[in-house]
Amino acid sequence: MPSTQRYSQTIRVLLQTMGIKMDIGRPGHLENYYRKVIRKDHNEISLDADMIRLLIAIDENKSLYQIAAEVEMEDVTLKKNLSKLLEQGLIEPVKKDLPVLDKIFLQALKINLSKTIGPMAEILIEEVVSDMELSAPEIPVHQAAELITTLSHEVPDEKKRIEFKKSMMDILNKKRT
Repeated sequence: MPSTQRYSQTIRVLLQTMGIKMDIGRPGHLENYYRKVIRKDHNEISLDADMIRLLIAIDENKSLYQIAAEVEMEDVTLKKNLSKLLEQGLIEPVKKDLPVLDKIFLQALKINLSKTIGPMAEILIEEVVSDMELSAPEIPVHQAAELITTLSHEVPDEKKRIEFKKSMMDILNKKRT
């Protein structure tokens, strides 16, 4: 298993044990961010080398996925050190609002896929969205290309597959500008 996948699984398990339902197994997926906290008390803290390395890597602009890949710690070590930093009040979670795809884009997706593969399009979209551990009204914009690509793999005819991808990417690019 590539190291990035191993660290992604580590983070996923860590978040689940902390009661946070997020999947950071893929870059760009719903991600958890942390920031360093300046403690107001002057109580003594104890940090080992791994905790210091993790603390140095934490930045509210880096997802936990990115940090895990950067520090390359073993699963157990990363989980233990993140928990310790949280317990000592040295870091805190940061909520980031991610822009989501609008209903117009989702409708265009259904229409274009229906033209390509027929009436099974809606069911296929639901399955792919579920496999990506998302919900249809809350698909992050940054995952639209992944969604389009995954759906295009279900189009058996290569010419139609290319047309579907191109039309949806054109719509997506118009939304971004």
